[in-house]
Amino acid sequence: EDWYGNWLGYSVVERGNISKELAASWGTPAMAGRPYLLMQPESGDDVYIRAAEIDPVPNYKPLTTYGWGSFELVIEDVYALNQRLLKGPFEIIGPPQSIGPDYPTIHAMQVVGPSQEVLYLTCDIGDPAESLLPPPGAAVGRDFIMVLSGLADVSIAHDFYVEKFRMEPGEPRQTAVDIIANALRLPEGEGLWMTFIPFRQPANFLEIDGYPSPAAKPRPVNEGQLPPGCALASFGVEALSQIDVEWLGPAAVETSMNYAGKPSAALRGPAGEIIELIEELS
Repeated sequence: EDWYGNWLGYSVVERGNISKELAASWGTPAMAGRPYLLMQPESGDDVYIRAAEIDPVPNYKPLTTYGWGSFELVIEDVYALNQRLLKGPFEIIGPPQSIGPDYPTIHAMQVVGPSQEVLYLTCDIGDPAESLLPPPGAAVGRDFIMVLSGLADVSIAHDFYVEKFRMEPGEPRQTAVDIIANALRLPEGEGLWMTFIPFRQPANFLEIDGYPSPAAKPRPVNEGQLPPGCALASFGVEALSQIDVEWLGPAAVETSMNYAGKPSAALRGPAGEIIELIEELS
């Protein structure tokens, strides 16, 4: 609450305890009764970050395991934010810079937060009317990309999402990502396979990064709890009945403002990531 409120401009819009039903739907029964915070960007966009309490996981290191690797937030001016964060508690693991010649106006930095979660902080210094990014609406805006730390063969996760959720296919490409290479202790300049998949709503994407084995490993987790770092991602779907998957538990119906009484259920993806789906038609 302190880090996200004082340094990123997020505010707590709800606090409570994880219900037994919600914990069961995630396949994490030991989360029942754990406190959580629901935080919203200053823009007021209804895309939230939820923090839920888990027990410490010894020796967990971000960007070294499979699962959700990062939340990517849209920023008004990443260079101005960097100057601010230099005085704060976030660990800056990647200073702001252009992401490369393919997208010269998109600039980003990366930080690690209080729970070893990684945030990509990204802005577009070009013409807003031509940007692929959503308008930030504040100095720090909403999450617009979920970054998946996937298996080395990115086609495994790519094909899973495209086939299960009828998403538009992306094009794999190989690129060097310094912060991942440093975390995994890969040879300098070694490229990783990655791909982007657009969601139906514009300016929202899934990024899949291919993590090589044995450098990367499954994420350690306390029995019955959510994993450390970026634990799960929630997405809207038209109807849960349209999704042909094996659910982790029975669907839950929550009154929390990020569910608004709509049923939700969760499944596990090919990299071990927990995917929560919220029914939009009910």
